[in-house]
Amino acid sequence: MKMLMLLAVLLTGSAALAQDVPASQVPASITKAFRAKFPRTTGLDWEKKGNLYEADFDVNMVDHKALFDETGKLVAFKRDIRNADLPAAVKKTIQADYKDYRIDDVQRLERNGEVYYQVELDGKPGDQKLVFTKDGKVDSTQQYW
Repeated sequence: MKMLMLLAVLLTGSAALAQDVPASQVPASITKAFRAKFPRTTGLDWEKKGNLYEADFDVNMVDHKALFDETGKLVAFKRDIRNADLPAAVKKTIQADYKDYRIDDVQRLERNGEVYYQVELDGKPGDQKLVFTKDGKVDSTQQYW
């Protein structure tokens, strides 16, 4: 739980402090861990957000992001997915509870060994950014990233 709180604070509190980092300034432990996990990437860009390093890259023309701590540990990872690839339970919840919204952006998120689905919904009274569990429940303890 402490790690989730720390991650939430770092992601929200340091967004204004995020800075682009040249690949040459990313610690070797992080680049080694990144290449081991994601060997075939294109368009790699790095940002530093607090004590975390965020890699923004493509794999087979699909947008991915990964967060690493300073030791090279993968903290979180997400990739864009098609609306059609959302689990049926997530689609059912959106259809039932967010009827007046349209799905705009969908990502599969891995954090602490768990899989979540981030969904941005467009509609009125305003857009919604939600994190769902694979069984279709909104998980308000998970920070949208």
